[in-house]
Amino acid sequence: MITRILPQEEWPRLNGTEAETLWPLLDPENARVLAVEEDGKIVGTWTLMRAVHAECIWIAPSHRGVFGVAKRLLRAMREVVTEWGTDRVITGSIDPHVTDLIVRLGGFPLPCQSFILPTERVKEREMEGVCPR
Repeated sequence: MITRILPQEEWPRLNGTEAETLWPLLDPENARVLAVEEDGKIVGTWTLMRAVHAECIWIAPSHRGVFGVAKRLLRAMREVVTEWGTDRVITGSIDPHVTDLIVRLGGFPLPCQSFILPTERVKEREMEGVCPR
């Protein structure tokens, strides 16, 4: 078996895998597809994507329900995202009002549970007390 980064021109080989609906949407500058192959056949893949993740939106209680603050935050977020050269943002919601706003703005839920998977670097920093759990 060999493990390699699948070049963009080979991404159509992902048809029939979990990534078959994702690969056409990938930005090659910010995505890598890991592939494990045996006898020239893909037997495993994992898609890595650099993504902009927006969290912790907060609006003072006195300004909730008034679209002015949210509108300004959205405009500023879009400017930053554009500067970073991307056109999508991952965000989350634990509040039904925020969820409704996200959906009205064209957002859609990811068909999965989300997790934070630490790397060895995080484990090393935890041991040093820099990154407590």
